[in-house]
Amino acid sequence: MELQYYFADDFSAFEDYFAEIKNAVRRYHKNEPVNGFGEPMDEMFYILSGTMAASYLHESGHIKAFSFYGKGYLAPLYFPGDLNMLRSMAFTAVSDLEVYVFNRYTFHQYVNSNPELNMTMYHCYIDLVSLLIQDNANQLFCSGLEKISSFLYIYLENTKNKSHTIDLSQSDVTEFVGLNLKNVSKYLKILRDAGVVETHRNKIIVLDIEKLKGFCSGDIS
Repeated sequence: MELQYYFADDFSAFEDYFAEIKNAVRRYHKNEPVNGFGEPMDEMFYILSGTMAASYLHESGHIKAFSFYGKGYLAPLYFPGDLNMLRSMAFTAVSDLEVYVFNRYTFHQYVNSNPELNMTMYHCYIDLVSLLIQDNANQLFCSGLEKISSFLYIYLENTKNKSHTIDLSQSDVTEFVGLNLKNVSKYLKILRDAGVVETHRNKIIVLDIEKLKGFCSGDIS
């Protein structure tokens, strides 16, 4: 499983460069919208501290979260013009968040005048497209238990969280794995009964990372 739900540090090398650009510094509290559904995507955010999540609102009313962004990342990635589908996207602060804010419509001058930044933007698009392709395959071919296990395992691997604590509610997890809350609760109970996780209010603690990895592939012997 190669999914990378968490992106960070890809733009760290440009932090001093971003600091020199005319920008605003903005702070958000945990769970506060950074850019809401239906709003124009006319700002870009370089993360100085904290984490935010990206979500997509389907016309059915269901929300699918698909990635996290941490310190040293720039989101959304730069793109010229307007795409109507982006009004169905939203960014939310997962923790207290501090960002540089840039106007997307004027950001092209910084991308075009800095070859290294241009190339980094290109590579980050490749990583994001790869995530979306692999996530689609995961939704099609993995069981519900494998989806839950894979998400928890990959989250910890991506964030390098040594405490093995995932500060997300079960409702948050449903938005990433594409299952309803009833099924998420059912599969978390299986993992809990197997001694793999503990569940608390807005928190999941992984007790046995190697056993969790076995559940990712269906190898639970």
